[in-house]
Amino acid sequence: MRYLHVFGLLILLHAIVWAGSHFYMQNNKREVLLVVDTSYSMKNNFEKVRQWLNDFEPGARYKNIMVGTDKAFLGPIDSLESREMIFRTAFGKLNTDNLANLYSASNAHEKYLLTDTQFDKKGWNVIRF
Repeated sequence: MRYLHVFGLLILLHAIVWAGSHFYMQNNKREVLLVVDTSYSMKNNFEKVRQWLNDFEPGARYKNIMVGTDKAFLGPIDSLESREMIFRTAFGKLNTDNLANLYSASNAHEKYLLTDTQFDKKGWNVIRF
């Protein structure tokens, strides 16, 4: 009978820790910035980028996902009317100076750039297609 009480106590402790962690993480979400390169050379990769976004979002349960392009900041991914807003234009090429100006003030914990060009700025996770 003693083992049953110890086991029950461990189950209760586990449930309390899980509930506390869930409550804390739900109220203190980390910000993630996703920037999609909309240069003309990326146009052929837009379908792969769509798939990457679809795969990334379910794993970001305790994160606020902000999205933008190399040309403009779009806002929270949940508030977009359609994901197609991300891919509405494809012109020019990736301008790293413009990218730095647009997102240098971002407080995001994680920054992802989805591109097909070489980019190696500190603090960015580059996903190449």
